Amino acid sequence: MRLRKTYGLLLVLLLVIGMSYASTTCVTAADEHMSRPMVYVVNIEGTIEPGLASYVKRVINEAEAAGADAILVEVNTFGGRVDAATEIRDYILGFRGRSVAFVKGRAWSAGALITLAAKDIAMARTASIGAAETIPKEEKQISALRGEFEATAENRGRDPKIAAAMVDADIAIDGVVQAGKLLTLTAQRGKELGFIDLIASSRDEVLRGFGLEEANVVEPHQNWAEKLARFLTDPTVSSLLLILGFLGLLFEITSPGWGV
Repeated sequence: MRLRKTYGLLLVLLLVIGMSYASTTCVTAADEHMSRPMVYVVNIEGTIEPGLASYVKRVINEAEAAGADAILVEVNTFGGRVDAATEIRDYILGFRGRSVAFVKGRAWSAGALITLAAKDIAMARTASIGAAETIPKEEKQISALRGEFEATAENRGRDPKIAAAMVDADIAIDGVVQAGKLLTLTAQRGKELGFIDLIASSRDEVLRGFGLEEANVVEPHQNWAEKLARFLTDPTVSSLLLILGFLGLLFEITSPGWGV
């Protein structure tokens, strides 16, 4: 009888020790997970339009609500609407944590402005940034966009004249760009001029280069509403819809009674 009680006590003791060890291990793993920095990824791909701005706003709001340490803005775009780009630029500048831009392919036109809004800039070896010509090419539009580029570069401690030369072909910089030419920088040239911080070939290399290699990476995807908004606000699609609406109105005027 005593032997049974002894075995029973030993079994209970072993169970208690095992549960305590498992609990300690889980807590330690959770603490390690929580102590690692958190990075939210923002994807800037395709044409820049208001639908993309809505997506960027949501992701940055989620990052701030989650207490993220940084956002990684991955850029590959030929450009798009300036109003949407300035809106995205403001969201990135307003983020309270660290902001890193990684140009994977091209950051042309409006994409260059978005890239300049980040505190740190990395580029793939084959990437390029610049070529921010306005449409229409009028002094008013050039002056406004040049000011946005200069102010953004100054805010991040970059050479505002180099940024301005991406917009205004009248700006000449010795050894960099001649008058009459818009400035577009390769990754290597940008690094030589101190305009970018890092040349990297992958996201992991970018994170490692900025001391975020141990970070928990969160990559929110665009929801259906944002995808629909991006489709409808694409300049080509919106122009076609406007033409169709005008043709419908014209048809109704010339053919009363059809109810179009």
